[in-house]
Amino acid sequence: MQVRDRMSAHPVTIEPESSALSALGIMQYHRLRHLPVTDASSRVVGILAERDLLLAASRYLQAGIEVSEVMSRDVFTVKPESPIEEAALIMANHSIGSLPVVDDNGMLVGIITESDMFRALADVVAPTRSVE
Repeated sequence: MQVRDRMSAHPVTIEPESSALSALGIMQYHRLRHLPVTDASSRVVGILAERDLLLAASRYLQAGIEVSEVMSRDVFTVKPESPIEEAALIMANHSIGSLPVVDDNGMLVGIITESDMFRALADVVAPTRSVE
């Protein structure tokens, strides 16, 4: 099984100059816990986790901060053709909840999350049961 079989294509993204408050609104609206941060050419420049925003909110309460101030810049990525096991190992070994999926040019094409991994595991363990 490859990452492309389980990733979410065309993920919701945010730009580094966006406000942390708008990022939180986007996450709440779309019920997301991770947002890839991309530049104008759709290259991944960071990843923003809900926990990053919660930590920032506790430290900066009313301050207007940008996504670039709280995002993680050291981003692990995978390719669509990567084995799903490779993605799972990266996530487990680095204690991260999602991986942006990029093409050979570094352009964002999807995201794979812990939930996607759990669904893949459930399909392998109990293939006749539906996971929703």
